[in-house]
Amino acid sequence: MISRKSATMVMNNIDRSLFTPYLIDISKKGWFYIDGSKQYEVDKNDFSIQIGGKKLIFSAAFLALHGSPGEDGLLQGYFEMIGLPCTTGSAFTMAMTFNKFATIQLLKSAGIPVENSVLHRKLQQMDVAAIGSQVGFPCFVKPNFGGSSIGISKVLKESELGPAIKKALNESDEVIIEAFMKGREFTCGVLQIKNEIKAIAVTEIVSKNEFFDFESKYDASLVDEITPAPIPQDLYAKCQEIARKAFIALDCKGMARIDFILSPDGFKVIEVNTVPGMTEVSIYPQMAEYSGISKKEMISTLLANII
Repeated sequence: MISRKSATMVMNNIDRSLFTPYLIDISKKGWFYIDGSKQYEVDKNDFSIQIGGKKLIFSAAFLALHGSPGEDGLLQGYFEMIGLPCTTGSAFTMAMTFNKFATIQLLKSAGIPVENSVLHRKLQQMDVAAIGSQVGFPCFVKPNFGGSSIGISKVLKESELGPAIKKALNESDEVIIEAFMKGREFTCGVLQIKNEIKAIAVTEIVSKNEFFDFESKYDASLVDEITPAPIPQDLYAKCQEIARKAFIALDCKGMARIDFILSPDGFKVIEVNTVPGMTEVSIYPQMAEYSGISKKEMISTLLANII
């Protein structure tokens, strides 16, 4: 649903004087080019379609597919095999950044501030006391794979930890348990413009729910997204600097949104979104527009990187 809304925004704003877009729907039901009420099956041998007896082969793929297979490296691996450029990072980069725990460990090794976390796998014996002693309470429990804050829980005490882990395991075979970071929540967009990596606006996220959950992300009445973030200029610039460093350290391409908590000892990265939401109400297009980059220009920039 969210992917379709993102794709619709791209279709509505792409510069048709430069590009001829085709909406391809990829799901478990199949891969199809959608043209109004008509649909044409995609030939997976070369990602082509047949229209009126003519074969159409694409020049590039603009990926607006959140979660698997658009954000975890599966589609990227396929595109790499057939030689079709796409707007995201490589199969390896996407697989690694889709793994929250692996991302945090790589950022930590690059000297980028993150919080303490523990990984729990489905087949492991659950030792809530040991996990709690490592991360403390309160803490956050998240599926290690996935996005949009689905399956996430804030855990206040040890008795809540086991049920929260089981809830997250319904979404992923691995769960990350992360120490609670007290502070304000921010996010910073990063955009690749050819060989330049530009940190665009910083936004403060003030959720009316207990935290920035799935409901808050896609219901504008439940969250205030303040752009530019109302913080001193030195902190604003520091957030942008860390976001750029994280983008480069993870070998991201195209665009990403880096999420932070501003704790008493500074900014800490909590998550990296390599296919950020692109709906009409999503944060990333809002940040780009504040930075003077229209939706049309942003889409053109991402495609110009690869064509």
